Amino acid sequence: MLDLLISMSSVLLTWLLLSLLFSGLGIGLLKSMGQPLGSSWVWLDSFWLGWALSLGVMQLWHLLLPVNDALMLIFALAAAPMLMRERRSLTDTVNRLARNKPLLALVALLAIWFSNRALGMPIAYDTGFRDIQAVTWIDTYPIVPGLGNLFSSLAFNHSVYLYDALLDTSIWSGRSIYIARGLLLLVYGAHALGSAFCLYRSRTVDDLRWSSLFATLTIPYILFQTVRWGGITHFLTDTVVDLIGFLTVIYLLDFLQNWRPERESSDYFAYRLAIIVLTGCTVKQSYVVFGLSCAVLVIVVWARRGGFRLKPKTVWFVTLVAIGLLLPWMTRGLITSGYLAYPQSFGRVELDWTIPAEQVESRQQTLATNTRHRGGDPEVVLASFEWLRPWLRNYLTNVFPTLLPTLISIGAIVMYILARRMNPGGAPAPDLSWRALLPLVVMLLFWFFTVPNDKYVRYIFWSLAALSTTLAALAWHWINWRRRLKAVYALVLLCLSYVLFLVIRHEEAIVPPGANGGFHALIQSAYEEFVTADGTIINRPTGQNQCWQVPLPCAPYPHVGISARVPGELRHGFRQNTIEDALSPHG
Repeated sequence: MLDLLISMSSVLLTWLLLSLLFSGLGIGLLKSMGQPLGSSWVWLDSFWLGWALSLGVMQLWHLLLPVNDALMLIFALAAAPMLMRERRSLTDTVNRLARNKPLLALVALLAIWFSNRALGMPIAYDTGFRDIQAVTWIDTYPIVPGLGNLFSSLAFNHSVYLYDALLDTSIWSGRSIYIARGLLLLVYGAHALGSAFCLYRSRTVDDLRWSSLFATLTIPYILFQTVRWGGITHFLTDTVVDLIGFLTVIYLLDFLQNWRPERESSDYFAYRLAIIVLTGCTVKQSYVVFGLSCAVLVIVVWARRGGFRLKPKTVWFVTLVAIGLLLPWMTRGLITSGYLAYPQSFGRVELDWTIPAEQVESRQQTLATNTRHRGGDPEVVLASFEWLRPWLRNYLTNVFPTLLPTLISIGAIVMYILARRMNPGGAPAPDLSWRALLPLVVMLLFWFFTVPNDKYVRYIFWSLAALSTTLAALAWHWINWRRRLKAVYALVLLCLSYVLFLVIRHEEAIVPPGANGGFHALIQSAYEEFVTADGTIINRPTGQNQCWQVPLPCAPYPHVGISARVPGELRHGFRQNTIEDALSPHG
């Protein structure tokens, strides 16, 4: 019992300190936008903006140095004076939260629940297959040229791995996997709970913040992430994209509701949306189409409300953020793979470590095939729609991630259409237009025809359900607002009851303390040495092809033609030779 309390307390304290760290970094960005720290909502923004800023800085830092304890110290020294300067605002925010005892109690329960789930053994397959090695490389070396030649999955340019490596410090050295995703989920969960209480206090639609309605409806999905042991102890990028996707919709709704060209202060809603969209593009390519679709919608709204009277300050701000985030990201892609956006074939640069074009094409085919029919023959799967029936069966049996939000979306859209058709008394239509759904629909169409695996768009399904419900709730304006609000809460509770059912069914309500100081230890993968043609030694895992605690360099499928660019020096990376070149005396 003591081990359980100590380990959970260490997680909670670490999350608190990291929240202050990222919030402190975000204060500078808020100041540059002219946004005062006057509410708890802005403090939450400071966390996400500081987190995005840290990713931008780390992308540059890692070009020359490993992401290690020194960088964490620099971030702490930069955040501390910012927090000291805003200590009165922070104290006021904490006091307001303390006075709202029901919200405080729920946030505390959420934090305790998450800290307990953080003790579970990391079991996510992709984390052992790819993620943990990517983070270890970042933590150990500056960016490594041609790392994708060692193992193609290491060429995926996910900036969130830098964040995972940053947390691999102090008592969490080698153990940041227990705290990385839980922190982000907890901060968003606190935001969603605050939104639910803000929603409850709204007496009329005029008091309503649209994004509060949306965020409240995403609470069940956040808790769904914690159902299984190991549900938040991983380095999976999909969870981060889910959160960025939800934040994008929240910030988009705030922009649609509050931005007016004549109000200088409302530009803040455009700035933070631009930052989160650009950050999402660096975290994972599967987000790019959705992010760009949101950007197009913002530009259209901007033009319709104020013409193209763009302010120089706005243009400069967005341009600098884009350069600061995207240029280092593309540079990193060139260094690890020779491509601007691997596994996309465009932007290829001929370098001595560039991944062969035929391998990139093969990777694209494999990805397109496995997302339709795992393990299928690309020539058969991609040549017809025979994969559609088993795919659809899987879609319908995957209840919480896909089926449930689909049913909610269909029901809410039907209710919205009925309300617009009835519209008694010729009352005006709600300000929130159905056009807000378009970025989600565009992303779903793109997803279906490219990589139709639900893990890439779970946030899209739930965003569509939450946003459709928001539209329907606003459209039935002749019904008392409190009654509509009760219907929304009933829907949330129904989804939460299903989450509770899953927890009970899996008999995983409480994670017991593990043997590793209260934590359940990482798997130890067995491995063997694989010697390439030029004598480079690569550690190859045996069994399930996962690199849990396997020393660098590790690759599940090493190739005999891989060679170190500088013999014996991992820092200088890898390239691929033909077998003939590798065996020649001068190869």
